[in-house]
Amino acid sequence: MNTDSAATAPPDPRRWWVLGVISLAQFVIAIDSSVVNVMGPRLQEAIGLSTTGLQWVMNIYVLLFGGLLLLGGRLADVVGRRVVFLAGLGLFTLASLGAGLADSESALLTARALQGIGAAALSPASLSILVTVFPDAKERAKAFGVWGAVIGIGASIGTILGGAIVNADWRWAFWINVPVGVLIAVGAVALIKVPRPTGARPPADLAGAVTATGGLLLLVYGIVTSSEHGWGDWRTYGSLIVAAVLLVSFVLVEQRSAAPLVPLRLFRSRSVVAGSLGEFLTAAMMMPIFFLLPLWMQGVLDYSPLQTGLAYLPVSIALMTLAPVASQMIGKTGPRSMYLLGTVALAACVFLLTRMPVHSGYWSFLLPVTALFGIGLVCCLIPTPVVGTSEATDEDAGTTSALLNASTQIGAAFGIAVAVTVLNNRTAAQVADGATPNVALVHGLQAAFLVLFVFLALSVLNGLFGFRRGVITQPTESADPLPTTEPLPPTPVQPATPHRQNEKVG
Repeated sequence: MNTDSAATAPPDPRRWWVLGVISLAQFVIAIDSSVVNVMGPRLQEAIGLSTTGLQWVMNIYVLLFGGLLLLGGRLADVVGRRVVFLAGLGLFTLASLGAGLADSESALLTARALQGIGAAALSPASLSILVTVFPDAKERAKAFGVWGAVIGIGASIGTILGGAIVNADWRWAFWINVPVGVLIAVGAVALIKVPRPTGARPPADLAGAVTATGGLLLLVYGIVTSSEHGWGDWRTYGSLIVAAVLLVSFVLVEQRSAAPLVPLRLFRSRSVVAGSLGEFLTAAMMMPIFFLLPLWMQGVLDYSPLQTGLAYLPVSIALMTLAPVASQMIGKTGPRSMYLLGTVALAACVFLLTRMPVHSGYWSFLLPVTALFGIGLVCCLIPTPVVGTSEATDEDAGTTSALLNASTQIGAAFGIAVAVTVLNNRTAAQVADGATPNVALVHGLQAAFLVLFVFLALSVLNGLFGFRRGVITQPTESADPLPTTEPLPPTPVQPATPHRQNEKVG
Protein backbone atom coordinates (compact mmCIF):
# COMPACT_ATOMS: atom_id res chain seq x y z
CA MET A 1 0.00 0.00 0.00
CA ASN A 2 1.09 3.56 -0.49
CA THR A 3 1.93 4.62 3.05
CA ASP A 4 2.53 8.24 2.12
CA SER A 5 -0.99 8.62 0.81
CA ALA A 6 -2.32 6.68 3.79
CA ALA A 7 -0.59 9.03 6.15
CA THR A 8 -2.06 12.14 4.47
CA ALA A 9 -5.52 10.75 3.67
CA PRO A 10 -8.39 12.56 5.42
CA PRO A 11 -9.87 10.73 8.38
CA ASP A 12 -12.99 8.66 7.83
CA PRO A 13 -15.94 10.98 8.61
CA ARG A 14 -17.86 7.96 9.94
CA ARG A 15 -15.12 6.94 12.39
CA TRP A 16 -16.96 7.94 15.59
CA TRP A 17 -20.09 6.11 14.46
CA VAL A 18 -17.91 3.10 13.64
CA LEU A 19 -16.50 3.30 17.17
CA GLY A 20 -20.05 3.17 18.50
CA VAL A 21 -20.83 0.04 16.48
CA ILE A 22 -17.72 -1.92 17.43
CA SER A 23 -17.93 -0.76 21.06
CA LEU A 24 -21.48 -2.09 21.25
CA ALA A 25 -20.22 -5.42 19.89
CA GLN A 26 -17.47 -5.52 22.54
CA PHE A 27 -20.03 -4.53 25.18
CA VAL A 28 -22.17 -7.57 24.31
CA ILE A 29 -19.14 -9.86 24.56
CA ALA A 30 -18.11 -8.38 27.92
CA ILE A 31 -21.63 -8.73 29.34
CA ASP A 32 -21.95 -12.30 28.11
CA SER A 33 -18.68 -13.20 29.83
CA SER A 34 -19.95 -12.06 33.24
CA VAL A 35 -23.73 -12.58 33.18
CA VAL A 36 -23.29 -16.37 33.50
CA ASN A 37 -21.71 -15.92 36.93
CA VAL A 38 -25.08 -15.13 38.56
CA MET A 39 -27.34 -17.64 36.77
CA GLY A 40 -25.80 -20.90 38.04
CA PRO A 41 -28.53 -21.98 40.48
CA ARG A 42 -31.30 -21.19 37.96
CA LEU A 43 -29.56 -23.23 35.25
CA GLN A 44 -29.29 -26.20 37.59
CA GLU A 45 -32.99 -25.99 38.43
CA ALA A 46 -34.21 -25.36 34.87
CA ILE A 47 -32.34 -27.94 32.82
CA GLY A 48 -30.79 -30.20 35.46
CA LEU A 49 -27.27 -28.91 34.90
CA SER A 50 -24.64 -30.89 36.82
CA THR A 51 -21.96 -29.17 38.91
CA THR A 52 -19.35 -30.05 36.29
CA GLY A 53 -21.66 -28.83 33.53
CA LEU A 54 -22.16 -25.56 35.37
CA GLN A 55 -18.41 -24.96 35.43
CA TRP A 56 -18.17 -25.73 31.71
CA VAL A 57 -20.88 -23.20 30.84
CA MET A 58 -18.14 -20.64 31.46
CA ASN A 59 -15.08 -22.80 30.69
CA ILE A 60 -16.10 -23.90 27.18
CA TYR A 61 -16.69 -20.29 26.22
CA VAL A 62 -13.34 -19.11 27.61
CA LEU A 63 -11.54 -22.10 26.12
CA LEU A 64 -12.64 -21.52 22.53
CA PHE A 65 -12.62 -17.73 22.80
CA GLY A 66 -9.01 -17.66 24.03
CA GLY A 67 -7.79 -20.58 21.93
CA LEU A 68 -9.02 -19.30 18.57
CA LEU A 69 -8.20 -15.60 18.92
CA LEU A 70 -4.92 -15.73 16.98
CA LEU A 71 -6.60 -17.52 14.11
CA GLY A 72 -9.46 -15.00 14.18
CA GLY A 73 -7.04 -12.08 14.14
CA ARG A 74 -5.08 -13.46 11.22
CA LEU A 75 -8.27 -14.10 9.26
CA ALA A 76 -9.21 -10.46 9.80
CA ASP A 77 -5.91 -9.40 8.21
CA VAL A 78 -6.12 -11.83 5.29
CA VAL A 79 -9.84 -12.15 4.51
CA GLY A 80 -10.98 -8.69 5.54
CA ARG A 81 -11.91 -7.07 8.85
CA ARG A 82 -15.55 -6.32 8.04
CA VAL A 83 -16.11 -9.81 6.64
CA VAL A 84 -14.70 -11.49 9.77
CA PHE A 85 -16.53 -9.00 12.02
CA LEU A 86 -19.90 -9.82 10.43
CA ALA A 87 -19.22 -13.57 10.34
CA GLY A 88 -18.26 -13.62 14.03
CA LEU A 89 -21.24 -11.44 14.93
CA GLY A 90 -23.64 -13.68 13.01
CA LEU A 91 -22.36 -16.86 14.69
CA PHE A 92 -22.40 -15.24 18.14
CA THR A 93 -25.97 -13.98 17.67
CA LEU A 94 -27.32 -17.31 16.40
CA ALA A 95 -25.52 -19.16 19.20
CA SER A 96 -27.12 -16.80 21.73
CA LEU A 97 -30.54 -17.71 20.33
CA GLY A 98 -29.61 -21.39 20.66
CA ALA A 99 -28.42 -20.96 24.25
CA GLY A 100 -31.75 -19.41 25.20
CA LEU A 101 -33.63 -22.28 23.56
CA ALA A 102 -31.48 -24.99 25.17
CA ASP A 103 -33.37 -27.62 27.17
CA SER A 104 -30.43 -29.89 28.04
CA GLU A 105 -26.87 -29.66 29.26
CA SER A 106 -25.40 -30.75 25.92
CA ALA A 107 -27.46 -28.20 23.96
CA LEU A 108 -26.43 -25.35 26.25
CA LEU A 109 -22.74 -26.28 26.15
CA THR A 110 -22.84 -26.55 22.36
CA ALA A 111 -24.37 -23.09 22.09
CA ARG A 112 -21.80 -21.65 24.50
CA ALA A 113 -19.00 -23.23 22.44
CA LEU A 114 -20.35 -21.57 19.28
CA GLN A 115 -20.58 -18.26 21.17
CA GLY A 116 -16.89 -18.60 22.04
CA ILE A 117 -15.95 -19.27 18.41
CA GLY A 118 -17.97 -16.27 17.25
CA ALA A 119 -16.38 -14.03 19.88
CA ALA A 120 -12.90 -15.21 18.82
CA ALA A 121 -13.58 -13.76 15.36
CA LEU A 122 -15.59 -10.73 16.44
CA SER A 123 -13.29 -9.34 19.13
CA PRO A 124 -9.96 -9.05 17.24
CA ALA A 125 -11.76 -7.84 14.11
CA SER A 126 -13.40 -5.08 16.18
CA LEU A 127 -10.14 -3.91 17.71
CA SER A 128 -8.28 -3.99 14.38
CA ILE A 129 -11.05 -1.89 12.78
CA LEU A 130 -10.59 0.65 15.57
CA VAL A 131 -6.83 0.73 14.94
CA THR A 132 -7.23 1.39 11.22
CA VAL A 133 -10.06 3.97 11.32
CA PHE A 134 -8.25 6.12 13.92
CA PRO A 135 -4.76 6.80 12.49
CA ASP A 136 -4.45 10.06 14.46
CA ALA A 137 -2.72 9.43 17.79
CA LYS A 138 -4.83 11.73 19.97
CA GLU A 139 -8.10 10.53 18.48
CA ARG A 140 -7.03 6.93 18.87
CA ALA A 141 -6.28 7.52 22.56
CA LYS A 142 -9.83 8.85 22.99
CA ALA A 143 -11.23 5.88 21.09
CA PHE A 144 -9.32 3.46 23.29
CA GLY A 145 -10.70 5.32 26.30
CA VAL A 146 -14.18 4.43 25.14
CA TRP A 147 -13.06 0.89 24.31
CA GLY A 148 -11.51 0.27 27.73
CA ALA A 149 -14.50 1.75 29.53
CA VAL A 150 -16.88 -0.45 27.54
CA ILE A 151 -15.05 -3.62 28.59
CA GLY A 152 -15.14 -2.71 32.27
CA ILE A 153 -18.72 -1.42 32.19
CA GLY A 154 -19.85 -4.53 30.34
CA ALA A 155 -18.22 -6.80 32.91
CA SER A 156 -19.76 -4.92 35.84
CA ILE A 157 -23.19 -4.33 34.29
CA GLY A 158 -23.28 -7.99 33.30
CA THR A 159 -23.75 -8.90 36.95
CA ILE A 160 -26.47 -6.25 37.42
CA LEU A 161 -28.27 -7.15 34.20
CA GLY A 162 -27.82 -10.85 34.92
CA GLY A 163 -29.28 -10.51 38.39
CA ALA A 164 -32.33 -8.63 37.10
CA ILE A 165 -32.97 -10.92 34.13
CA VAL A 166 -32.29 -14.18 35.97
CA ASN A 167 -34.91 -13.26 38.56
CA ALA A 168 -37.44 -13.21 35.71
CA ASP A 169 -36.22 -15.80 33.16
CA TRP A 170 -32.61 -16.87 32.64
CA ARG A 171 -33.21 -17.47 28.90
CA TRP A 172 -33.52 -13.76 28.23
CA ALA A 173 -29.93 -13.28 29.40
CA PHE A 174 -29.02 -14.94 26.08
CA TRP A 175 -31.97 -13.86 23.94
CA ILE A 176 -31.26 -10.18 24.54
CA ASN A 177 -28.16 -10.60 22.35
CA VAL A 178 -30.32 -11.35 19.29
CA PRO A 179 -31.93 -7.93 18.68
CA VAL A 180 -28.71 -6.19 19.73
CA GLY A 181 -26.75 -8.37 17.28
CA VAL A 182 -29.12 -7.46 14.44
CA LEU A 183 -28.74 -3.76 15.29
CA ILE A 184 -24.93 -4.07 15.28
CA ALA A 185 -25.01 -5.90 11.92
CA VAL A 186 -27.11 -3.15 10.32
CA GLY A 187 -24.74 -0.50 11.65
CA ALA A 188 -21.67 -2.44 10.51
CA VAL A 189 -22.94 -2.88 6.95
CA ALA A 190 -23.87 0.80 6.71
CA LEU A 191 -20.83 2.35 8.38
CA ILE A 192 -17.76 0.09 8.32
CA LYS A 193 -15.94 0.58 5.03
CA VAL A 194 -12.42 -0.48 5.96
CA PRO A 195 -10.18 -1.63 3.07
CA ARG A 196 -10.41 -5.28 2.11
CA PRO A 197 -7.27 -7.21 1.11
CA THR A 198 -6.60 -7.31 -2.62
CA GLY A 199 -3.97 -8.88 -4.79
CA ALA A 200 -2.39 -12.30 -4.44
CA ARG A 201 -3.40 -14.13 -1.28
CA PRO A 202 -0.49 -15.39 0.83
CA PRO A 203 -0.08 -19.18 1.09
CA ALA A 204 -2.01 -20.73 3.96
CA ASP A 205 0.11 -21.32 7.06
CA LEU A 206 -1.70 -24.55 7.94
CA ALA A 207 1.05 -25.87 10.22
CA GLY A 208 1.17 -22.57 12.10
CA ALA A 209 -2.62 -22.51 12.46
CA VAL A 210 -2.74 -26.08 13.80
CA THR A 211 0.13 -25.69 16.29
CA ALA A 212 -0.94 -22.22 17.52
CA THR A 213 -4.62 -23.06 17.88
CA GLY A 214 -3.94 -26.47 19.44
CA GLY A 215 -1.36 -25.01 21.80
CA LEU A 216 -3.62 -22.18 22.95
CA LEU A 217 -6.63 -24.47 23.33
CA LEU A 218 -4.67 -26.89 25.51
CA LEU A 219 -3.06 -24.06 27.47
CA VAL A 220 -6.44 -22.53 28.33
CA TYR A 221 -7.91 -25.99 28.97
CA GLY A 222 -5.14 -26.84 31.43
CA ILE A 223 -5.62 -23.55 33.23
CA VAL A 224 -9.44 -23.58 33.49
CA THR A 225 -9.60 -27.24 34.60
CA SER A 226 -6.92 -26.81 37.26
CA SER A 227 -9.54 -25.35 39.61
CA GLU A 228 -11.65 -28.50 39.15
CA HIS A 229 -8.98 -31.21 39.16
CA GLY A 230 -6.00 -29.49 40.80
CA TRP A 231 -2.61 -28.53 39.40
CA GLY A 232 -1.18 -31.98 40.16
CA ASP A 233 -3.81 -33.88 38.16
CA TRP A 234 -2.59 -35.57 34.98
CA ARG A 235 -5.23 -33.77 32.91
CA THR A 236 -3.87 -30.42 34.04
CA TYR A 237 -0.13 -30.93 33.72
CA GLY A 238 -0.57 -33.19 30.68
CA SER A 239 -2.47 -30.44 28.87
CA LEU A 240 0.10 -27.82 29.85
CA ILE A 241 3.04 -29.99 28.72
CA VAL A 242 1.47 -30.74 25.32
CA ALA A 243 0.53 -27.06 25.00
CA ALA A 244 4.16 -26.07 25.61
CA VAL A 245 5.36 -28.55 22.97
CA LEU A 246 2.85 -27.25 20.42
CA LEU A 247 3.66 -23.60 21.11
CA VAL A 248 7.41 -24.24 20.77
CA SER A 249 6.67 -26.06 17.52
CA PHE A 250 4.60 -23.07 16.44
CA VAL A 251 7.59 -20.76 16.90
CA LEU A 252 9.79 -23.09 14.85
CA VAL A 253 7.16 -23.28 12.10
CA GLU A 254 6.76 -19.51 11.99
CA GLN A 255 10.52 -19.01 11.61
CA ARG A 256 10.38 -20.95 8.34
CA SER A 257 6.97 -19.88 7.03
CA ALA A 258 6.75 -17.62 3.98
CA ALA A 259 3.45 -16.19 5.25
CA PRO A 260 3.39 -16.78 9.04
CA LEU A 261 0.16 -16.83 11.00
CA VAL A 262 1.87 -14.53 13.53
CA PRO A 263 4.98 -12.72 12.28
CA LEU A 264 7.60 -13.29 14.98
CA ARG A 265 8.86 -9.72 14.49
CA LEU A 266 5.83 -8.63 16.53
CA PHE A 267 7.41 -10.18 19.61
CA ARG A 268 10.50 -8.01 19.09
CA SER A 269 8.30 -4.96 19.53
CA ARG A 270 8.55 -3.56 23.03
CA SER A 271 5.10 -2.03 22.68
CA VAL A 272 3.41 -5.31 21.72
CA VAL A 273 5.08 -7.21 24.56
CA ALA A 274 4.34 -4.54 27.17
CA GLY A 275 0.74 -4.13 26.00
CA SER A 276 0.14 -7.89 25.99
CA LEU A 277 1.62 -8.26 29.48
CA GLY A 278 -0.51 -5.35 30.64
CA GLU A 279 -3.65 -7.04 29.31
CA PHE A 280 -2.67 -10.38 30.88
CA LEU A 281 -1.89 -8.96 34.32
CA THR A 282 -4.91 -6.64 34.45
CA ALA A 283 -7.25 -9.50 33.54
CA ALA A 284 -5.52 -11.81 36.05
CA MET A 285 -6.41 -9.30 38.79
CA MET A 286 -9.79 -8.16 37.47
CA MET A 287 -11.58 -11.45 36.85
CA PRO A 288 -10.85 -13.12 40.24
CA ILE A 289 -12.39 -10.08 41.95
CA PHE A 290 -15.48 -10.22 39.72
CA PHE A 291 -15.70 -13.99 40.19
CA LEU A 292 -14.91 -14.41 43.92
CA LEU A 293 -16.43 -11.36 45.58
CA PRO A 294 -20.02 -12.55 44.83
CA LEU A 295 -19.26 -15.76 46.76
CA TRP A 296 -18.93 -13.64 49.90
CA MET A 297 -21.88 -11.40 49.10
CA GLN A 298 -24.27 -14.26 48.36
CA GLY A 299 -22.79 -16.95 50.60
CA VAL A 300 -22.12 -14.90 53.75
CA LEU A 301 -24.11 -11.65 53.46
CA ASP A 302 -27.13 -13.38 51.83
CA TYR A 303 -27.30 -10.90 48.93
CA SER A 304 -29.68 -11.76 46.10
CA PRO A 305 -28.34 -11.92 42.52
CA LEU A 306 -29.75 -8.45 41.87
CA GLN A 307 -28.23 -7.01 45.07
CA THR A 308 -24.91 -8.57 44.11
CA GLY A 309 -25.05 -6.89 40.74
CA LEU A 310 -26.00 -3.53 42.21
CA ALA A 311 -23.06 -3.73 44.60
CA TYR A 312 -20.80 -3.35 41.55
CA LEU A 313 -22.49 -0.12 40.54
CA PRO A 314 -19.54 2.08 41.72
CA VAL A 315 -17.34 0.21 39.23
CA SER A 316 -19.64 1.16 36.36
CA ILE A 317 -19.95 4.75 37.59
CA ALA A 318 -16.17 5.09 37.85
CA LEU A 319 -15.70 3.73 34.35
CA MET A 320 -18.36 5.96 32.81
CA THR A 321 -17.23 9.16 34.53
CA LEU A 322 -13.46 8.72 34.58
CA ALA A 323 -12.86 7.09 31.20
CA PRO A 324 -13.40 10.33 29.21
CA VAL A 325 -11.04 12.18 31.56
CA ALA A 326 -8.46 9.40 31.36
CA SER A 327 -8.54 9.31 27.56
CA GLN A 328 -7.85 13.07 27.54
CA MET A 329 -5.08 12.84 30.13
CA ILE A 330 -3.21 10.01 28.43
CA GLY A 331 -2.19 12.43 25.68
CA LYS A 332 -0.63 14.71 28.31
CA THR A 333 0.82 12.34 30.89
CA GLY A 334 1.57 9.32 28.70
CA PRO A 335 0.41 5.72 29.20
CA ARG A 336 3.04 4.79 31.80
CA SER A 337 1.86 7.19 34.51
CA MET A 338 -1.78 6.24 34.07
CA TYR A 339 -1.04 2.51 34.08
CA LEU A 340 1.03 2.76 37.27
CA LEU A 341 -1.68 4.86 38.92
CA GLY A 342 -4.20 2.16 38.07
CA THR A 343 -1.94 -0.52 39.53
CA VAL A 344 -1.70 1.45 42.79
CA ALA A 345 -5.51 1.77 42.95
CA LEU A 346 -5.91 -1.98 42.35
CA ALA A 347 -3.31 -2.65 45.05
CA ALA A 348 -5.34 -0.60 47.54
CA CYS A 349 -8.47 -2.53 46.52
CA VAL A 350 -6.74 -5.90 46.97
CA PHE A 351 -5.29 -4.78 50.32
CA LEU A 352 -8.82 -4.17 51.62
CA LEU A 353 -10.00 -7.51 50.23
CA THR A 354 -7.28 -9.38 52.13
CA ARG A 355 -8.84 -7.93 55.30
CA MET A 356 -12.38 -8.91 54.38
CA PRO A 357 -14.56 -9.26 57.50
CA VAL A 358 -16.98 -12.09 58.07
CA HIS A 359 -19.86 -9.61 58.23
CA SER A 360 -19.79 -6.05 56.97
CA GLY A 361 -22.01 -3.23 55.86
CA TYR A 362 -22.02 -2.01 52.28
CA TRP A 363 -20.86 1.55 53.00
CA SER A 364 -17.99 0.60 55.28
CA PHE A 365 -16.41 -2.04 53.06
CA LEU A 366 -17.94 -2.77 49.66
CA LEU A 367 -18.23 0.85 48.57
CA PRO A 368 -14.51 1.70 48.98
CA VAL A 369 -13.50 -1.67 47.51
CA THR A 370 -15.61 -1.29 44.35
CA ALA A 371 -14.73 2.40 43.95
CA LEU A 372 -10.99 1.64 44.04
CA PHE A 373 -11.61 -1.30 41.73
CA GLY A 374 -13.31 0.95 39.18
CA ILE A 375 -10.56 3.58 39.30
CA GLY A 376 -7.90 0.92 38.87
CA LEU A 377 -9.67 -0.62 35.88
CA VAL A 378 -10.02 2.75 34.14
CA CYS A 379 -6.33 3.54 34.49
CA CYS A 380 -5.15 0.05 33.44
CA LEU A 381 -7.63 -0.87 30.69
CA ILE A 382 -7.21 2.33 28.67
CA PRO A 383 -3.41 2.63 28.20
CA THR A 384 -2.64 -1.05 27.50
CA PRO A 385 -4.26 -1.27 24.03
CA VAL A 386 -2.90 2.17 23.17
CA VAL A 387 0.62 0.92 23.85
CA GLY A 388 0.07 -2.55 22.39
CA THR A 389 -1.15 -1.27 19.00
CA SER A 390 1.03 1.84 18.77
CA GLU A 391 3.37 0.26 16.20
CA ALA A 392 0.76 -1.83 14.34
CA THR A 393 0.56 -1.57 10.57
CA ASP A 394 -2.44 -2.17 8.34
CA GLU A 395 -1.02 -5.59 7.44
CA ASP A 396 -0.83 -6.86 11.04
CA ALA A 397 -3.46 -4.84 12.93
CA GLY A 398 -5.71 -7.88 13.25
CA THR A 399 -2.92 -10.15 14.45
CA THR A 400 -1.71 -7.57 16.96
CA SER A 401 -5.26 -7.10 18.23
CA ALA A 402 -5.65 -10.86 18.58
CA LEU A 403 -2.46 -11.07 20.64
CA LEU A 404 -3.83 -8.46 23.04
CA ASN A 405 -7.21 -10.20 23.25
CA ALA A 406 -5.61 -13.62 23.74
CA SER A 407 -3.49 -12.18 26.55
CA THR A 408 -6.67 -10.93 28.23
CA GLN A 409 -8.46 -14.27 28.00
CA ILE A 410 -5.46 -16.31 29.14
CA GLY A 411 -4.77 -13.87 31.98
CA ALA A 412 -8.40 -14.06 33.15
CA ALA A 413 -8.40 -17.87 33.07
CA PHE A 414 -5.04 -18.08 34.83
CA GLY A 415 -5.95 -15.55 37.53
CA ILE A 416 -9.23 -17.30 38.34
CA ALA A 417 -7.60 -20.76 38.34
CA VAL A 418 -4.84 -19.70 40.75
CA ALA A 419 -7.23 -17.81 43.05
CA VAL A 420 -9.79 -20.64 43.15
CA THR A 421 -7.07 -23.20 43.91
CA VAL A 422 -5.85 -21.15 46.87
CA LEU A 423 -9.45 -20.55 47.99
CA ASN A 424 -10.33 -24.25 47.96
CA ASN A 425 -7.17 -25.32 49.78
CA ARG A 426 -7.42 -22.64 52.46
CA THR A 427 -11.15 -23.17 53.01
CA ALA A 428 -10.70 -26.95 53.37
CA ALA A 429 -7.89 -26.42 55.89
CA GLN A 430 -10.06 -24.03 57.92
CA VAL A 431 -12.96 -26.49 57.98
CA ALA A 432 -10.60 -29.24 59.10
CA ASP A 433 -9.50 -27.00 61.96
CA GLY A 434 -13.11 -26.63 63.09
CA ALA A 435 -14.03 -23.23 61.60
CA THR A 436 -17.63 -22.52 60.66
CA PRO A 437 -18.43 -22.52 56.92
CA ASN A 438 -18.70 -18.72 56.78
CA VAL A 439 -15.43 -18.14 58.63
CA ALA A 440 -13.67 -20.77 56.52
CA LEU A 441 -14.92 -19.16 53.30
CA VAL A 442 -13.79 -15.69 54.36
CA HIS A 443 -10.33 -16.92 55.31
CA GLY A 444 -10.13 -18.74 51.98
CA LEU A 445 -11.10 -15.59 50.10
CA GLN A 446 -8.55 -13.53 52.01
CA ALA A 447 -5.81 -15.98 50.98
CA ALA A 448 -7.02 -16.01 47.36
CA PHE A 449 -6.92 -12.22 47.13
CA LEU A 450 -3.49 -12.15 48.77
CA VAL A 451 -2.11 -14.08 45.77
CA LEU A 452 -3.09 -11.18 43.52
CA PHE A 453 -0.20 -9.16 44.94
CA VAL A 454 2.11 -11.29 42.76
CA PHE A 455 0.31 -9.97 39.66
CA LEU A 456 0.39 -6.45 41.11
CA ALA A 457 4.17 -6.60 41.56
CA LEU A 458 4.64 -7.84 38.00
CA SER A 459 2.31 -5.09 36.79
CA VAL A 460 4.48 -2.42 38.43
CA LEU A 461 7.59 -3.87 36.76
CA ASN A 462 5.83 -3.98 33.40
CA GLY A 463 4.80 -0.35 33.74
CA LEU A 464 8.25 0.83 34.79
CA PHE A 465 10.31 -1.09 32.24
CA GLY A 466 7.85 -2.01 29.46
CA PHE A 467 5.92 1.22 28.91
CA ARG A 468 7.98 3.94 27.29
CA ARG A 469 8.30 7.42 28.67
CA GLY A 470 6.52 10.28 26.97
CA VAL A 471 3.15 10.55 25.30
CA ILE A 472 1.60 9.07 22.20
CA THR A 473 2.38 11.28 19.22
CA GLN A 474 1.66 11.24 15.52
CA PRO A 475 4.86 10.58 13.57
CA THR A 476 5.48 12.96 10.71
CA GLU A 477 8.39 11.42 8.88
CA SER A 478 7.72 7.75 9.25
CA ALA A 479 6.52 5.33 6.64
CA ASP A 480 4.29 3.87 9.30
CA PRO A 481 1.09 5.95 9.38
CA LEU A 482 0.15 4.70 12.83
CA PRO A 483 1.32 6.28 16.08
CA THR A 484 4.39 5.38 18.07
CA THR A 485 5.76 6.68 21.35
CA GLU A 486 8.47 9.14 22.26
CA PRO A 487 11.38 9.56 22.56
CA LEU A 488 12.18 6.38 20.58
CA PRO A 489 11.53 6.49 16.82
CA PRO A 490 8.99 4.13 15.31
CA THR A 491 10.19 0.65 14.51
CA PRO A 492 10.17 0.12 10.74
CA VAL A 493 7.97 -2.86 9.94
CA GLN A 494 8.00 -4.48 6.53
CA PRO A 495 4.99 -6.47 5.28
CA ALA A 496 5.52 -10.20 5.48
CA THR A 497 3.90 -10.79 2.09
CA PRO A 498 2.90 -8.82 -1.00
CA HIS A 499 -0.68 -9.05 0.31
CA ARG A 500 -2.15 -5.53 0.50
CA GLN A 501 -5.08 -3.71 2.05
CA ASN A 502 -6.18 -1.03 -0.40
CA GLU A 503 -8.59 -0.35 -3.23
CA LYS A 504 -11.56 -2.66 -2.46
CA VAL A 505 -13.87 -1.97 0.43
CA GLY A 506 -15.44 -4.80 2.43
